[in-house]
Amino acid sequence: MDKLIESSIIKGLVFCAFDKLGPQPIYMFPKPLETEELENKKKEDRAKNILTISLREYIQIAIKNISLLIGDGAVYNKEINILKNYQYFGIIPFPDLQLTSLTFFHFIDTKSTEMPTASAFCILIDEKKRSFLYNNINRLKNIVIDFFSKFDNKITAEFQPQEKVESDFKRLLRKIITIEHTPSTPISSQRKMKILFAGLDNSGKTSFLLSIDRKFSKLIGLSPTRGADVSSIEALGATIFLWDLGGQKQYHERYLSKAQIYLFEADLLFYFIDIRDKDRFEESIEYLNNMKKALAQLEQKTPIIYVLSKGDSDIIQSKEIKSHIKSVTSKLAKLSPDKPPEIYITSLFQIFSILRAFSSGIAKLSPNRNLVEHNLREFSSATGASLILLLSSDGLVLAESFTPKALQITEMQKSEDLLNVFEVVAPQFTMLFKIFSNFKATEKDEATFKVSDSVILFKKIRVLNYDMYVLFLLDEENKKEQINQNLQEFLNRTQDLLIRYIS
Repeated sequence: MDKLIESSIIKGLVFCAFDKLGPQPIYMFPKPLETEELENKKKEDRAKNILTISLREYIQIAIKNISLLIGDGAVYNKEINILKNYQYFGIIPFPDLQLTSLTFFHFIDTKSTEMPTASAFCILIDEKKRSFLYNNINRLKNIVIDFFSKFDNKITAEFQPQEKVESDFKRLLRKIITIEHTPSTPISSQRKMKILFAGLDNSGKTSFLLSIDRKFSKLIGLSPTRGADVSSIEALGATIFLWDLGGQKQYHERYLSKAQIYLFEADLLFYFIDIRDKDRFEESIEYLNNMKKALAQLEQKTPIIYVLSKGDSDIIQSKEIKSHIKSVTSKLAKLSPDKPPEIYITSLFQIFSILRAFSSGIAKLSPNRNLVEHNLREFSSATGASLILLLSSDGLVLAESFTPKALQITEMQKSEDLLNVFEVVAPQFTMLFKIFSNFKATEKDEATFKVSDSVILFKKIRVLNYDMYVLFLLDEENKKEQINQNLQEFLNRTQDLLIRYIS
């Protein structure tokens, strides 16, 4: 096993679990060294790209990972079936060890304990080469999930000795090395991602992009995109390449026939439909279906955000447009039988509707989003907050959590309506808070808004050198005290997740 690790970019593998002694490393490759061996081996092994690590350091890795999954243990109040379905991935830094891991979190149904056992499996890599994890994350996820779907059955009765499972982890490492030898993107220090913007001509793709870039002056006299127009932005600690695929019919066949160029390794697809142009709905759905088929042939599960553009306020409530939306939504649902399509109605005259759609898509690009939202739900449970939105410094929604109580407070019927309202106003709260902060220094970085029988608490937080914001919906103002008491502990636990999210 050690020789296999030496031949790879992978520095080590470690499987951790919460046992009688708390978070513990169960299987460790390479094996930990005794303290007296460490100093002698460090200089020698560093030159050979070998991980030199003690049992104490492996335990620190276990504590950090397991605490992200179970926090203070409140998670165990959940139903057993809920815990069994938990599966999260996260990119976790270990700066003291100069390592980063892709960690798989899940609960194992063991016979030795009444409740499922919290576990974390880490693929450790040199911090400077962490882009390998980001650029190949979907392929890595697939083989890790497949591995544990079988391996869990081996350890339901008890944890086997390491020598009995080493061959299993060897096979897994060989599959990882196969990915290393055929990477999606060449290994570099810079993380790269690819977002596609597709749809028929005149469906609003380029206008959407220009709105995001706040280049409103360019909207006047806008000409259609010819072919693929590629630009880039810096976000989430990565270079994100934006592929604006011209919607004229003569280009469709090119994109589909050369999918290995245009669609290959796309991290996200925004698909645009002009909600006013009923005559082209069928054509648009046919083009979308062909794109989904091409993605399937590439064995890609690229997330899709559907943007129904040109839903301006003066027409959105009309009977005709409502009928159009219902028709398109029904067609999209038929193309997404596994889960409901994520649909946003946008308007150039309502910039926040565009920001809401864009932020929802961007947030999906972080492997840490699901784990951050898991921790937000636990924070909500501990404080009684009905809704929590985590925002970037620009007011983009990075993660969210809400309870049924939020619907009762707001008297809304649908959860999507609730989130739509708060995701639209969140950037405005951010802007308002910044404006007032420039004119008046306050002792507390927070603002409170009373709305009917509810309270909105808006707080500025600091994560290392980054400003972020959190919006809370409360049914009682006295819950602010509980939030303030628990907030720092939540930030301490999730700081590394958040930094890997935004930096």
